[in-house]
Amino acid sequence: MSFFTFDTYGAIAIASFLICSISGVVLAIPYDINNPYVSITTMLIANPAAVFFRDLHYWSAQFFLVFSILHLWDYLKTGSEKKQKKGVWLRLSLSILVIFFVMITGFILKADADSIQARRIITALVSKFPFFGNIISYGLFGPEDDFQITYVHHIATATIFLAIVIWEHAKTLWTKISTFLITLAILSIISLFFHAPLHNWLSPIMKGPWYFVGLQEILHWVTNPGFVLFFIFILIFVIYVLIFISENRASVIKKVILYLFYIYIVLTIIGFFFRGENWTWQVPWNTQLNNEDPFQTGLIINKASFADFTIHDIPQTGKRQEACMLCHKEVKGFTASHDPQAIGCTSCHLGDPFSLDKNRAHRNMVLVPGNLSNAHLTCSSQDCHPEIIPRVNNSLMTTNSGIVSVDRFVFGEIESPDIHSHIREIGHTAADKHLRDLCAKCHLGNEKMETGPIDEMSRGGGCTACHLNYTNQSANEHMAYISGQKNEDLLPSMHPSLDIHISNDHCFGCHSRSGRISTNYEGWHETLLDENEVTGKKRFRILQDKRVFEFVAADVHHTAGMECIDCHNAYELMGDDNSYLHEELAVKMRCEDCHFEIRPKTVSYNQLDSAMLKIFN
Repeated sequence: MSFFTFDTYGAIAIASFLICSISGVVLAIPYDINNPYVSITTMLIANPAAVFFRDLHYWSAQFFLVFSILHLWDYLKTGSEKKQKKGVWLRLSLSILVIFFVMITGFILKADADSIQARRIITALVSKFPFFGNIISYGLFGPEDDFQITYVHHIATATIFLAIVIWEHAKTLWTKISTFLITLAILSIISLFFHAPLHNWLSPIMKGPWYFVGLQEILHWVTNPGFVLFFIFILIFVIYVLIFISENRASVIKKVILYLFYIYIVLTIIGFFFRGENWTWQVPWNTQLNNEDPFQTGLIINKASFADFTIHDIPQTGKRQEACMLCHKEVKGFTASHDPQAIGCTSCHLGDPFSLDKNRAHRNMVLVPGNLSNAHLTCSSQDCHPEIIPRVNNSLMTTNSGIVSVDRFVFGEIESPDIHSHIREIGHTAADKHLRDLCAKCHLGNEKMETGPIDEMSRGGGCTACHLNYTNQSANEHMAYISGQKNEDLLPSMHPSLDIHISNDHCFGCHSRSGRISTNYEGWHETLLDENEVTGKKRFRILQDKRVFEFVAADVHHTAGMECIDCHNAYELMGDDNSYLHEELAVKMRCEDCHFEIRPKTVSYNQLDSAMLKIFN
């Protein structure tokens, strides 16, 4: 069979193998076996030539796999396997496993989150081999934190075996010059615009390569992985024995193999496109579910000048290197736990950390991290606060369950106020319209769309509703940047702080509405006066929304210097993993905890959990 009429599938596979081998030799120069992920990120940031060869190596390997499978099916379809010698056909049958082994070892050598997960899966599967499974697994992949054995097999053992099989089967390791050049041209164009994937250690979704996710899908449903391993070897054995059986029986077996191949393609599509975090279902076009971009698109060459930087200038943040700090290196104002030197920029703002080109680096960037729509990718990523966001999403600060249910009950739309509700699910009934007019803007899940300090008009914002703090300098620089139409010459040098210093000002924007809790607590009581009537009068306060308040008397706790957070603690505001119908059920601290007549209820320092320790210290 031919492809684009220029040669057979087998010839294209050989050309792809040659290109893959040559590009692999070039790629081995900047690749560091002792620190593979960092060496690859360094290539992506500062070595566009190496990036091209990495992409060429990747896509030529994919071509080799695909056209080898097509070539094999050509053989089976025409019955050509019976023309092969038994020994040659045995090695050709085994080469199917070796091809996949070469592919998966190349994938593992990226040493990113996807690769480490795939390595654990494949080593666990191989270890199920009877009697010698652990020995075979170690001999193929080595210890978990070491890539030396995998590297040797990838560049030498398995590749040399494939070269021998190709020579034995095709009597050559070369193909027509036209086939080689056309294949090289096609692969070069693809490599310029579609780049080999690399996990950023931020996305909660981790998958193996596309040809492996079908197997992952099968393993997800099979209780005993050993059966999968047994089936794979049976399949290879069946392919080998085709040369010994009659054509009629072989034809039936080949049809079964073809149908199994179709099933595997369907499983691959499901696993690659429709599986999300923790094997949940997702739709691939919903970009809010994850920050995955399997194949970064666009030309390799960055607009920035590489002469301005050296490899040693690229800072390493945690598991990866990031180019962000090469442009934003003067930015200050961070707490130690959120310093880019510790967590980078992309932990919060996403984007592409491996590019010096502004447009590409800022692609898919989150301007306001912490909104509950993106918090699972930012604040709640695997290395940050993965346990917090599930609690927050279930808290009354997010659901407003009691407010919604009581409102609907009062309007006669439900029979009981003790029904769990969620503010994001309100519709357009009379009760829900009332909620939209008065309450819906204040729930925690409401999007904070613009950067800037928290003020009296702030609503929602997820994590940043409470944990964002601007200094005078950062606020002034932000205002100058906004007023200057976001002129890059006015980029702020002081970043707002993300910390646990939560003041009453964070609560005021939402809780000065409705029940006026924040204003009453501070002693301010709303009037019907107009702002013009109270200008210059000290006992009056004009809020940003032009409401006029008069000072009467502050709550005794406010006079004593207590903040809202002193009573309404983290487990009350951010939830405790339980679902509550009403606010009074979620309250954690009560009056008698401070105003006690008998021995108070206390806990020792050793009993404090990690969250409480941060606050205490």
